[in-house]
Amino acid sequence: MKTLFYIIIIFFPIVLNAQNNSEIKPSDSAGLVSRAFADNVLSKFDTIKAPKILYSLDNRYFYVIINNNPYREFYVVLDGNSVSKIEPIITELKTRKQRKQNKQYCKLLSKAEPLFDFGKYNKEFITKMPQATSISGRDSYFVLKDIDGKRYGEYNLSSITTPLPINMYLWTYLTKKLSDQMGNDTK
Repeated sequence: MKTLFYIIIIFFPIVLNAQNNSEIKPSDSAGLVSRAFADNVLSKFDTIKAPKILYSLDNRYFYVIINNNPYREFYVVLDGNSVSKIEPIITELKTRKQRKQNKQYCKLLSKAEPLFDFGKYNKEFITKMPQATSISGRDSYFVLKDIDGKRYGEYNLSSITTPLPINMYLWTYLTKKLSDQMGNDTK
């Protein structure tokens, strides 16, 4: 019981301190860990010289969009610190349901355009949203990297944060596509 008490006393101030800082600090281990996992995943695509978007849940499931005219998309799963799956996203349009779903995805993506307009993304790493009205869900991480590896729109927040730090249509697209791929893994 004393051990639990000491753990709470030691870590409680750290949690409060991390929530009070708006920019990433060396003490923001969750943000740095997410960035390290994302960089590990993106390093698998280093041979493709193009801007990249990465969205992840729980530092385990990743969705990557590469601006390589047309877009190339990948689903990546980490097991620990190593990549256990890299799967290119290939849209199958065999059934009516698949065609309808693809049409919905195309509509979301077109509303989010242009995806790779660096000027519309935040330049700081967001680890808290002081004006947030809703925060829930799994931990999520997002980053857009230009061809030189410079980061834009980077954040490490709960997956459901209102207001969203990125375009709502892009967030919806990424969340749905990643959820679909995660669901396929359990079948």
